[in-house]
Amino acid sequence: MGRVECARVSAPTSAVSVSPRLGVWQWVAFLVGVVPLAVYAFSPREGDLPLYFRTAHAFLQGAVPNQDFRFEYPPYALLWFVPAAWLGPTLPAFIPLFGLQLVLFDAFIKWLLLSEGVRRWGPAWRAWVPFGVYTVASWVQSVHYLKRYDLIPAAFVLVALVALARRREGLAGWALSVGVVTKLYPVVLVPLALAVCWRRGTWRRLGLGLLVGVLPLVPLSAFWPWWHFASFHVERGLQVESLGASLLWAAHRLGFAPGVAWVHAPAAYELHGAAAEAVKAASRWVWVAGSLAAAAVGLAAVRRRLPERTEDWARLALGPLLAFVALNPVLSPQYLVWLVGAAGLALLSGSRWAPGAIFAAAMMTRGLFAGSQYRTGLGGPHTVLLLVRNGLLVAAGLALVWEVWRARKPPPEGALSR
Repeated sequence: MGRVECARVSAPTSAVSVSPRLGVWQWVAFLVGVVPLAVYAFSPREGDLPLYFRTAHAFLQGAVPNQDFRFEYPPYALLWFVPAAWLGPTLPAFIPLFGLQLVLFDAFIKWLLLSEGVRRWGPAWRAWVPFGVYTVASWVQSVHYLKRYDLIPAAFVLVALVALARRREGLAGWALSVGVVTKLYPVVLVPLALAVCWRRGTWRRLGLGLLVGVLPLVPLSAFWPWWHFASFHVERGLQVESLGASLLWAAHRLGFAPGVAWVHAPAAYELHGAAAEAVKAASRWVWVAGSLAAAAVGLAAVRRRLPERTEDWARLALGPLLAFVALNPVLSPQYLVWLVGAAGLALLSGSRWAPGAIFAAAMMTRGLFAGSQYRTGLGGPHTVLLLVRNGLLVAAGLALVWEVWRARKPPPEGALSR
């Protein structure tokens, strides 16, 4: 008898990589997604832009950050502020210049999400999902999305995820390190990237990319104590939108936590009082433990099964990212920007519940600022909205971590992946 050869069955066309070239209607949708925000980016609404302008202007005049003035962000953040401040010596001139920079990053993110959808699903409707989800969220969140700089590190995180899926580890390492030194939070993804690249045998390329991304810190360290930015965040209070604060504020409104005050602190609105201090201390431990646990589950999973597709990487990354955001004692509204792009990629295949919950939470965040209650203390309906928003984030994080844990076993031989 002749030996029977087992032929490898190929995946359906809709689930494999196809040409990422965009068609006419996709370019039209891209313009529709970008242009309205471009108009808003050039509006005189300030947001956090005065802070960015003051710090960059002081730096250009020779002041040293965290020595001559307080700078609360990682060092590369300032480098993103400087070009617009150099070209625009006044705040009215700075705002449209910095807005142009944000519009370019926004356009890049949306192009990348649309291209990845087309690459994975071709002309199928699912190809539109990452772009569509992110576009709607960016419109709703525009007041925070285009008046703060968080979409810049979010772009680098998406580049890293896509690069890892395409096995371009050097680019992924560089993007991750630039993201970390711009906003810090991408650091939770570095262990996962290292673990996967170690198993692939490509950790040296990833490590080289990481090293290249942080090399500018060496000359900066000679005159700028950039690491002092961390002390500012250690001293921060319990931000009103955080999980612990939402529970405490609800208890306060029900009469179970007297003495809690809603206060406008230097960097955000916070809850103050003895109960708030206790909740802040507990929240920090929960935040650290939860972030480490989510990362540990991811590391355990990649020991048995490596992520391959872009959405696999997105789902793997969302576990520690959600733990970092949802359990953080400082949960500012723009933090949802960090999640929505990866959530859109996660919708390319697999369960839709958890990424959909992240999208819903991002939409709800804008509602917290409807009316004037945010400045004096949320009323009953807004408190319920905040609790639901935070509950969705926690539930989505638990669902994704559980999904990654269950997927740690390799699929049966010959099974198709969708």
